[in-house]
Amino acid sequence: MRLREWTVDDAAWYAEVTKDPEVQRYTSDPPTITEEQVAQAIAALPGNPGMASFCIEDAGERCGNVAVDVEDGIGHVSYLVSAHARGRGLATKALTEFVAWIFANHDVTELRLWTHRDNAGSRKVAERAGFVRDPARDQDREIKGAVWPTVAYQLTR
Repeated sequence: MRLREWTVDDAAWYAEVTKDPEVQRYTSDPPTITEEQVAQAIAALPGNPGMASFCIEDAGERCGNVAVDVEDGIGHVSYLVSAHARGRGLATKALTEFVAWIFANHDVTELRLWTHRDNAGSRKVAERAGFVRDPARDQDREIKGAVWPTVAYQLTR
């Protein structure tokens, strides 16, 4: 497993992966996201020092995404693994490596993430990567026109 920078050549793959019904159950990306929109987001990454995102690869195959948005010393982390790559421990490995990268490259004191309450896989990934539950930050969030019950996690430096 390795993390690598996204290129615009990856945009079609990402747009297609987000259409998967299982991915749509738990991602905030809309099912209508286009290759062009993804390409624009990838192209904007170098110009935004508070954001970072990497493609998760395994044996040369695209498998997912890890991302962080840093604001006021707090990094907000997200991740996604495509259906074909689940069950191999890639999300945990990628998130663990990404956390180390964030702490080495950004002035953050805390990382936070949230996930849908029913997303048991994502919750396990967060915990295996060292994040701890932060029930005080649990909340209902409006995502894609629906209210999602979410649970929060945090990891301090």
